Amino acid sequence: MLVRHAVRRRLRTVAPPRLIRIAVRRAQPAAVAITRLVATAVAAYLMALRLLDEPAPVLAPLTALLVVQVSLLQTLRSGVQRIVSVTAGVIVAVVLVDLVGFTWWSLGATVAAALALGHLLRLGDHMLEVPISAMLILQLGSETAALDRIVETLIGAGVGMTAGLLTSPVRVRPAAEAVAELGRSMGTLLEHMADGLAVEPDRRTADRWLHRSRELARQIREVDRALTEAEDSARLNPRTRVGSAGRAGPVLRTALEHLEHAAVSIRGLARSMADRTALVHADRAGLGAAMWEADVRDRLAAALRELSRGTDLYTRAVTAATAADAARCTGDLASRLSRARRRRDDLGGLLREDSGHWPLHGELLVHLDRLIDELHAAGRGPLAHRSARRRPVIRRSVLRIPRAPRPPTRPLMRRRRRAAAAASRRR
Repeated sequence: MLVRHAVRRRLRTVAPPRLIRIAVRRAQPAAVAITRLVATAVAAYLMALRLLDEPAPVLAPLTALLVVQVSLLQTLRSGVQRIVSVTAGVIVAVVLVDLVGFTWWSLGATVAAALALGHLLRLGDHMLEVPISAMLILQLGSETAALDRIVETLIGAGVGMTAGLLTSPVRVRPAAEAVAELGRSMGTLLEHMADGLAVEPDRRTADRWLHRSRELARQIREVDRALTEAEDSARLNPRTRVGSAGRAGPVLRTALEHLEHAAVSIRGLARSMADRTALVHADRAGLGAAMWEADVRDRLAAALRELSRGTDLYTRAVTAATAADAARCTGDLASRLSRARRRRDDLGGLLREDSGHWPLHGELLVHLDRLIDELHAAGRGPLAHRSARRRPVIRRSVLRIPRAPRPPTRPLMRRRRRAAAAASRRR
């Protein structure tokens, strides 16, 4: 209880400023998005008011609001699909009104034809725009209304796509922060596991480690969504710099793959430690007392601390602003992993003396090996991606590679057959 009250007092004294910063950081993108949508709608209304004779062209700002998306690629796709869907619906309505007029069965035929046309055009989420536009034209029943709807849609979609071209954000930095936060969460979990080994862990502590290791999968899914948004925001965006955002997407995607593999090893470590704790508490004869001896806990805690710092160094290397910072973090990561390997070897030599529980010992060591190997393989990635260049095109004449012989043509093959037949007749 005392520890809990102390933690709460600490949160009350430290957390409010940080919570305010987080609230401001989260409110800024929302405020920017609201301002962007309001400006787009007003610009579309003013443009339609200048070009059309209608007193209140509301369809143009409505279309602009529906067209604007988070990324430029999504905005362009939404604008084109909305133009196609509205135009198709208007054409279907005009054709059917001229042929049969407006009745209950012509309404059903119009909706069926509009849905079939939207399905053929593969409009996706905008498929319902085709029958909606057709029914609106059926209600108005004039070619002028049909033309005005198409023109307003074109104005709204054009203004929306222009706004997307000028104001679509590049969301690479939030994705990098998400990757860094994932690495910090993994490192914090390893550090807590190491701190918890100062004494013999109980079942509740081991289960808490296992639960937190399973929660990493949810965080990995959130980071994957952030990376997908970052990749979409960088496509076709004129503010995407070739040197930074152009290569940030593949680097962060590779980092997420390595961290996901490392999270699997961490979950295996937590599972193995929970199994060892359960054996100690369920062992009646005392055969599992050697699971958490002081030497075992100290060596395992030392290895976990090195891996915790190594995970943090890897994410810092991936999200570093310059290549020099990435190189420095990568060098520190290599030294940390070397120390972790030595700690793991010391732990393996100690566990090798107890042959009674070799499956649990082997499981623990295997998960440590996998985590060390994964971070070691990941540590070679940041510098490799930063120093990647296009390979020079090597001409065949420079290498002097002999060309493959061309197959004989048909006249040459006929001459050869004739010569062979003449030689056989002479014999």
